Amino acid sequence: MTLESLIAVVLVLLLCATITSLWLDARQRRINRQVAVALPASHPDSLPSIRRLEARSRWVTLQRLANFNPEITYAWHPAYVLLAGTVGAAAVFYANQLLGFAIGEVALAAALVALLVVRGLFGWQQRRFANELFRQLPDAIQLVTSTVRSGLPVNEAFRTIAREMPEPTAGQFAIVCSELNLGRSPEEAVEAIYRRTLVPEYAMFAVTLAVQLKSGGSLAETLSTLGETVSQRVALAARAKALAGEVIFSSRALSCAPVIVGGLLYMANPQSIDLLFSDPTGNKLLAYAIGSVIVGHFVIQWMIKRETAL
Repeated sequence: MTLESLIAVVLVLLLCATITSLWLDARQRRINRQVAVALPASHPDSLPSIRRLEARSRWVTLQRLANFNPEITYAWHPAYVLLAGTVGAAAVFYANQLLGFAIGEVALAAALVALLVVRGLFGWQQRRFANELFRQLPDAIQLVTSTVRSGLPVNEAFRTIAREMPEPTAGQFAIVCSELNLGRSPEEAVEAIYRRTLVPEYAMFAVTLAVQLKSGGSLAETLSTLGETVSQRVALAARAKALAGEVIFSSRALSCAPVIVGGLLYMANPQSIDLLFSDPTGNKLLAYAIGSVIVGHFVIQWMIKRETAL
């Protein structure tokens, strides 16, 4: 069996594994819906599972390599992300039919592209999840403040958040309520949200709860001040993103410009572009150009993220 045939077999097996995972996930979702209809008072997704935690601990290295965090809820099922990585690797092999590089170099490039696609999609979903939690936190703190002022305990405020707030805040506080039922303190349960999502404002929330619940004082007033502070941080983050919008658009325009200019040149003079696909030196120049554009795009994104971070 040749190396090309072996790589094709591996890609087909990955595609079959992805399809099987999607089918099993659909069946599990159907079973969960049936259980929810039969037992509407139970919330099995929010309860910790010892078997699930043990299974996750065996895959820590692979999860870190793929930038996968099992503690948060992803908008896309992980099987779809693996499918996108497989498609990216297949696209590299398809592009090599025009470039003609050695199969070993192409296999390494395909593996790197698949890893970058998987890490990028998981990272994008994690940032989106954290941003949603960050924007919804002022409303959650306001709800806790109103509940405490009405004379109810903090635990009841967390249950209200789990019932009334939208996702993903409701799901995280459903886990908090489950931990409170198991005997965990409120500040430790809120700190666990910070450890899962790495949203620093939840660490501030946990410290505020710990200090006020142990030292006494007006918890409602302290939470009101914290809510105003978090609201200002949310507004500041939105303004920073708006000010960086021009730079973000410029980076995307710079990334798309080589493709547009190359297409126009090919329409005007196809012979000048054909050398990039037919000549070995042109192949190397084309690969270098693509790599430079991709690296430049990610460098600009990193600089924007660093400058707009609070």
